[in-house]
Amino acid sequence: MEDYTFADALTGNAVTFDYQTGEARLARRAEGEALPACETLFFPGCSFINYAMPLVAAVYDTLKAGGAVDGISLLCCGKILSYEPDGGEVRAGFEAQLRDHLAGSGITRIVAACPNCVTALRQALEGDARVEGIEVVALPQVLADLGYRIDRDTVAEQVKGDASAPVLLCTHDSCPDRATGEFADGLRALLPEGLYAEPEHARSRSLCCGSLPRAAGKLEAADKCARRNGEEALAVGADAIVTACMSCTFQLNMAQSSVQVVHFLELLYAWRVNWATVGAWMKLRFLFDDTMGVAEDEGSGRAFKGLGR
Repeated sequence: MEDYTFADALTGNAVTFDYQTGEARLARRAEGEALPACETLFFPGCSFINYAMPLVAAVYDTLKAGGAVDGISLLCCGKILSYEPDGGEVRAGFEAQLRDHLAGSGITRIVAACPNCVTALRQALEGDARVEGIEVVALPQVLADLGYRIDRDTVAEQVKGDASAPVLLCTHDSCPDRATGEFADGLRALLPEGLYAEPEHARSRSLCCGSLPRAAGKLEAADKCARRNGEEALAVGADAIVTACMSCTFQLNMAQSSVQVVHFLELLYAWRVNWATVGAWMKLRFLFDDTMGVAEDEGSGRAFKGLGR
């Protein structure tokens, strides 16, 4: 059994995640017990937590060792709530709770692993003087600034099974990163020079992977988006697509078969996700108690769990 336990810096509760079953166990902090001190927060996001918990733990250790973070939160950013019944109201309620918790936490910086989370968190913090000064930054750039780089032989080994084989990656940039290019810049800073090519549509012109139409229930459109990305990767002669978004990696692996797809963290840590089976686990999302259960009561199939005080 592979268990991973984290103390959530925004609630003080401990969450133990069983990677084999996808189940989570919650141990609430004692009444009156103070929250752990935290100034810089790691925010992995739902996709990362569900698809690659061992990598969450590894990245958190890396960031702590480098002095980049001193706490973690497993909370959802709230974006997915927009797709649930009464989504606007539920998301607004969750974001209000998030701002309240952050306002009393002493947190000044959030390192987010997901492009969707970066955008959603910034939107949630806007207009509230208590929290709008909190900096939200992209994980790939933080890792690059710490001096980490993806090894060329590791890429060849992970993609082709032979560290000495020639290999070429095709970059994929996510929709929410188009405006700022933070994840795009960080991804390329981590990759070895000459080991990647740009597709026809990249950065601010990137093609959607299909996750957005998929979340909205438009499965045919979602699959078409994924296939177009695969075709562009083949057009530049790539052996694999590399992304900086777990949702993109899952969607592109699931909905197109032209070329394999890897997340940059799989290459950096030489640990591959089994994308063929991992999709069934994308169910666990953490909210606060007051927003827990609204979606699952309506039969969404997503298991929202409360992390309130």
